[in-house]
Amino acid sequence: MRRPAVLTLAIAGLAAQGCGDPASTTTGPGGGGSTTSSPTGGTGGAGGSPLATCQGQELSPLDLPLSEDGLSVTIPCGKQALSVTVLDPAIFRLTFDPPASSRPSYAALPQPAPAEKPVIGSSPSAPGNAVVCTPDLRVEIDPASCHVRATDASGLTLLESPEGAGGVSEAAGEKLVRWSSAPGERYYGFGEKTGPLDKRGRKLVFYNTDAYDDAFGGYPPDADPLYASVPFFIGLRAGSAYGYFLDDTHRLTFDMAASDPAEWQIQAGGGPIDQYLFAGPSIASVVERYTRLTGRIPMPPRWALGFHQSRWGYSPDSKVLDIASELRARNLPADAMWLDIQHMDGFRSFTWDPATFPDPVELTSALASKGFHTVAILDPGIKIDPAWDVYSNGLASGHFLKEPGGQVYEGEVWPGPAVFPDFSDPAARSFWGSLLPRTLDKGVSGLWIDMNEPSNFTGEKGGTVPDDLVCVGDGVPTTMAEMHNVYALNEARATFEGMLAFAPKERPFVLTRAGYAGTQRYAAMWTGDAPSSWPVLQGTLPMLLGMGLSGLTFSGSDVGGYSGYATPEMYARWMQLGSFSPFFRAHVTSGVNDQEPWQFGVEVTDVSRASIEARYRLLPYLYSLFHEAHTTGAPILRPLVHEFQGDPKTHTEDTEAMLGPSLLFAPVLSEGQKSRSVYLPAGRWFEAQSGAAIEGPITFDVDVVLGALPTFVREGAIVPHQDLVQFTGEKPLKTLYLDVYPAEAKTTFALYEDDGHSTAHESGDSALTLFSTQRTPSGATLSAADRQGTFTPVARDLLIRVRRVDHPPSGVALSGQPLSTFATEEALLAAPTGYFYDERDLSIVVKFPDPGKFDLTLDYDPSLTSPAPDVLVELEITVPAGTPDTPPIHFASSANGWTHQPLSWIAPGKAGGLVSVPRGKYFFYKYTRGDWATVEKYPACVEAENRYEMGKAHPVKKDTVWEWADQCQ
Repeated sequence: MRRPAVLTLAIAGLAAQGCGDPASTTTGPGGGGSTTSSPTGGTGGAGGSPLATCQGQELSPLDLPLSEDGLSVTIPCGKQALSVTVLDPAIFRLTFDPPASSRPSYAALPQPAPAEKPVIGSSPSAPGNAVVCTPDLRVEIDPASCHVRATDASGLTLLESPEGAGGVSEAAGEKLVRWSSAPGERYYGFGEKTGPLDKRGRKLVFYNTDAYDDAFGGYPPDADPLYASVPFFIGLRAGSAYGYFLDDTHRLTFDMAASDPAEWQIQAGGGPIDQYLFAGPSIASVVERYTRLTGRIPMPPRWALGFHQSRWGYSPDSKVLDIASELRARNLPADAMWLDIQHMDGFRSFTWDPATFPDPVELTSALASKGFHTVAILDPGIKIDPAWDVYSNGLASGHFLKEPGGQVYEGEVWPGPAVFPDFSDPAARSFWGSLLPRTLDKGVSGLWIDMNEPSNFTGEKGGTVPDDLVCVGDGVPTTMAEMHNVYALNEARATFEGMLAFAPKERPFVLTRAGYAGTQRYAAMWTGDAPSSWPVLQGTLPMLLGMGLSGLTFSGSDVGGYSGYATPEMYARWMQLGSFSPFFRAHVTSGVNDQEPWQFGVEVTDVSRASIEARYRLLPYLYSLFHEAHTTGAPILRPLVHEFQGDPKTHTEDTEAMLGPSLLFAPVLSEGQKSRSVYLPAGRWFEAQSGAAIEGPITFDVDVVLGALPTFVREGAIVPHQDLVQFTGEKPLKTLYLDVYPAEAKTTFALYEDDGHSTAHESGDSALTLFSTQRTPSGATLSAADRQGTFTPVARDLLIRVRRVDHPPSGVALSGQPLSTFATEEALLAAPTGYFYDERDLSIVVKFPDPGKFDLTLDYDPSLTSPAPDVLVELEITVPAGTPDTPPIHFASSANGWTHQPLSWIAPGKAGGLVSVPRGKYFFYKYTRGDWATVEKYPACVEAENRYEMGKAHPVKKDTVWEWADQCQ
């Protein structure tokens, strides 16, 4: 984690090097653009040869102290100095008063030297001003005032000191740096923060805090600070994006044009003002560059993407097994059971309660036999117990935080009086890692590190350890004032590395509550003690979106809320949000009502099951998004502005989100909503379940029922999915499904596959298949390029559904060979190869064995007959024993004015038929035997609520009638 070594030469007479010959065009690792130099470019001092041009401007020679590698220059300005280092043509580091030596950054990773050196010289329009220039960025500094102005390749100002406020000043014992804010400029990111996506007008504190408040059962809706500190943001100015990161682990305050709309300011409790500027112009490129600097998520084990069940209080071990068995019995897919501190002996980390968890190996084995992984919690506070070897060995080896006088600091957490490892000490990190086998060798698959702000029960609310505690500081002695915000990052590192040491061939899974920039390299993150309240639920989506833009893309919140006061409606809505969050876990505190999916009634159980099942079917798509995040840093869950930056209506939209590039979700996050407004940007969109087409840009209202999660597919999408499983490793993927929505322009999607658990992918044992599709005047094409990598998926079929196809196709050909057509989908599925036109769904279904590489041509009229023609929904109803054969079962719905429509008998005790309803809209309905006097009832003749369903062709809607009104006793 070392920064690039920079040696500044304190000599005059050195000026910058040029950028090659006049005709050269160079592209650095961070972006494109061209740089040309004069034929006599190179090194020149005062009176030397002219310097190269950059961004169309020729710079004059300037005597400056340069680094030995020509990538860094230090400019004296007043009593200060500003060091400008070029890490990449699109990444500049600007450090005020750089120290002579410092420890390596905990966030910034070493970067390869750029292929071309920057152009450094004097501004021709302001002689004496120093200029550092690449094709992507240009920084100009006035040595007299420390005024700084940074522009991008288009000349747009990204950073500029306010008039008369250059450099760093002191305010109330803290360092203050000020930058100008443009009218309407947006600010995104900042890691884990409450409030809207755009943080303009807000003041934000960065100091990791256990924000639990008894009055809320968690953190308040507007709490600041929370558990993690990521002093990074993306600015959007005049439609162009840039990034800013202050790598300072001290307590910070960012005032984002709150005090003065013309400025944003930073107050820092210590350390140099060590800043990184990232060029855009797209938000995606800023995130790519920021995560290149601070690191990206490791590929997680595939099971970590499933649904997880947790609570504080699953005890004894039989209770854990009971919950797991209930999930399976109710066909609620899940991959992990979590153990909170109740499994420990006296709340000691690395222990098991001998009374309630006497045989942890037996427990984890029993869970594994049901398809569950086990995740156990660890807290950093080590109980003071001289008879306990963890404490005594750590004390003897000096691994705990110390007071200024040298004595070990004693605080208090769950086990009572406790000490805290100094995770800034490599030896302490190794000590921590050496303890992990005590938990892992019991069959535990993942580790959950909590209370690591660090939280401390002594002191006031949000208590932590004192800032003056002494820390090793990785060889540069310091205090917790500097190490506080990276305490959790270092613990996550120690945990991740310790898990790798225990099982070098298996991918670690670590979840952390607290962190700093770069924590994503080691751990996923959840949003901590989020209370079960509507305001917190509403604030969770913009929080997750900000985390994703800040590198912390593997994140989620406690489904149902931590405090345990979720209503049935709130739980269902939180479950829907969780289903498309990167991390998906239900969790609740102790001493409150049970909060598993079946605790809120039949409808909420059904809604939960549908939400979880939808996620499991999408696992091939979701896993590929994780690989994209692993390789490029792209957020998995994205704000609309990430995908549609040129659309001003997306700039503040934070009630909707994109899962990857293709799926737009508009969750219902307010109590009692019967409809919600949805905005779709420009282009054609399709309602995900029915294929109803909507032309954007458009804002419209959609009716919502409790089971509704409005979801839309972007035209051009290629969405891989799979058969439903109850856990990720249940069975091989024998059929890969592709939902394809061809657009006029060619679009692609990269499907990523590997074994799902080992580290073999790091040496190339993986598979990447690039699919491409395009609409043509006579239909569409779909192709797959040669599969990259050495991993070979199991032999499987491809089942491809192409939408929308409103006209019967004239043919389908695979690699030039015509395919046979089938009259029904059942006949197609029974054959090895062919296609079927699904007239109800308005799609073509194609099946063939997956050859890896292929070209598929589909001939059909691509025009739409109507955006959303009515659809025939197939019903299958099981009726109570003794139901007379006549009159027939009837269907009455809001779609047909509540008239009673007769159905047919399809088997003894079963009726069914097709009913026409509006495509892509919910309708309400009930069953009768011809009139309301015979309407269906719940068991014991309780009044039955209206049923509801979406107008879609598939799957068959299967219902059960319990009793008839006229037969009730």
